[in-house]
Amino acid sequence: MIIVDGYNFLYAAFGIEHRLPIKDMEAARIRLQGYLARYQNITHERVMVIYDARGGAQLPNEDYAGLEVVYAPPRSDADDHIVRRVKADARPAEITVVTTDRELAERVEAAGGRVVRSGVFYERMQEAFERGLHSPEDKSYEKPARPDPEEVDYFLREFGDGT
Repeated sequence: MIIVDGYNFLYAAFGIEHRLPIKDMEAARIRLQGYLARYQNITHERVMVIYDARGGAQLPNEDYAGLEVVYAPPRSDADDHIVRRVKADARPAEITVVTTDRELAERVEAAGGRVVRSGVFYERMQEAFERGLHSPEDKSYEKPARPDPEEVDYFLREFGDGT
């Protein structure tokens, strides 16, 4: 299982920390969740993202395209929630936490979990996206360089020749 320190990964992996403010946090979360759900789909690794509590109200946990999305309770943070999950697991060594937070990394390792830095995991995601759902030998999903003559005839019949 992979547990992603949500806001930490959002800022670190997308390169926006200290450079660009996030104007629409919900849109940023949805973008991140889309990436994580896609990664989970391709690799078949179970992924969970945990976000810090924001504001006073408890946001409901949700399923986003098969991705488990968890919001830490108010007056709590994602770090404590992540460490509790690692400690409570029967096989903590099978949990990998994605974060650049050094203190959280130390706590996760002390609880028996593994840690991967956000930038490294982001690169793994990109590699998985490049491989996609297909084996490296399977090129059938690739777009051909040029349409075949039958396709050209079909499109000309359907859409005209542009004159």
